[in-house]
Amino acid sequence: MRVAMMLYAGFQLLEVSGPMDVFEEANRVCGERFYAQHVIGPTRGPVMCSNGTAVRTTESLRDSRTSFDIVTVPGSPAVGSAREHRELVSWLGGVDRTTTKIACISNGAFLLARAGLADHRSLTIRECDAHRLARDFPLVHVVPDAGWLKDGNLYSSDGVSAGVGLALTLVEEDLGVDVAHCLAETLLAHTHVKDRVKDLVTQKRTLLACESNASPRSRSR
Repeated sequence: MRVAMMLYAGFQLLEVSGPMDVFEEANRVCGERFYAQHVIGPTRGPVMCSNGTAVRTTESLRDSRTSFDIVTVPGSPAVGSAREHRELVSWLGGVDRTTTKIACISNGAFLLARAGLADHRSLTIRECDAHRLARDFPLVHVVPDAGWLKDGNLYSSDGVSAGVGLALTLVEEDLGVDVAHCLAETLLAHTHVKDRVKDLVTQKRTLLACESNASPRSRSR
């Protein structure tokens, strides 16, 4: 499985390292390189995250010619203007929407929405960003603070810990629930966090058909 982790200036490091650790640990548990991870940025070389750490990319948007099975977009502490990250948004708009699993963490949802990937689809996001997402993108069904949400091949989570749960869910779909629970036990130290993530993995929060026909404005669970 080819996994693309999309970097851009100011991304939240935990929202990248958490899911990447899940996929890499899955490789270790399986004894094979089931997930081949690609770190993609605007250019080859280091990309600065929000805490000042530079993360080196494996390839750039322009030289990435591989089709991916999973594309993951992290969030950022601050939601920028529509003028930011245009090259990334354009790249996302060209993703194969029929075969690729597309995931976002926290306000990475804005980038998916700008790329048109969430039109008439559902995304979850933190309550503090939900109103703006619904206002700026009225075709998106916004579900605040839902933990994580799956709508077809579109996956979203409302924060860092839910992003780990989202990654575990992707692993569960590929490798089974036993592997996903094993990873939760290995990677998560605190019982209450493990229980929450296990709950996120086992409870498939797929929207009901009737909800998809509801108003595309922000609504609570």
